[in-house]
Amino acid sequence: MLSNPSYYQQLCMLWLRKILDGISLLLAPPYCSACRAWMLERVPLCVDCDGQILPIVAHALPITPALLLPVFAIADYQAPLRQLILAKHRSDRLSARQLGELIWQKTAVSQLEFDIIVPIPLHWTRRMRRGYNQAQEIATVLGAFSNKPVLTLLQRNKRTAFQSLLSRVQRAQNVKDVFICATAHSASLYRNKRILIVDDLMTSGATLQAAVKPLLKLEPAALYAAVACRVV
Repeated sequence: MLSNPSYYQQLCMLWLRKILDGISLLLAPPYCSACRAWMLERVPLCVDCDGQILPIVAHALPITPALLLPVFAIADYQAPLRQLILAKHRSDRLSARQLGELIWQKTAVSQLEFDIIVPIPLHWTRRMRRGYNQAQEIATVLGAFSNKPVLTLLQRNKRTAFQSLLSRVQRAQNVKDVFICATAHSASLYRNKRILIVDDLMTSGATLQAAVKPLLKLEPAALYAAVACRVV
């Protein structure tokens, strides 16, 4: 075994990786994305902040009288996850990716059977100002973990007011007919697929309700939603 060149190559690669990891920790030490405390490993949250997360059960969001959308969330919209969600306002793409990692680790999404992942889109003006779409970043991470494709099946056809500034009734009206199915010409490709819709936060559920309705034209076999936080 010791005379096998490939063994020495693997051993050298292992040590090189350890050296590079050590250099990375020295040059760019990891820190908790919530409390900003320095850590010894690259994980989203320190032990103390991670321990503050209180899991919540899945929520059945009504879409039609006959259809309920299961919504999986890590926790309520509270610290420490609230800090990661609000990081989008300072264009912190890493926090969005960490939310995707936490969704996979701390919800039942990793146990779901789904075929494709569909992020909730931003209007192009808001995406250009922010630099990225947080839901897209979360979906990309979930796609990497699940080995499922992330597809842009929805388009946002008009810019809307921020949902957080509106009442429950106003929120539903604000996003009414704001989403369209971007693949109407090839709907048959997605018929009978199990779709996981992804967003960062659910408050009243109006955005998810508005996003699901055009996807029903694809005649999916099942619909689920995953968010980092849900307002309880």
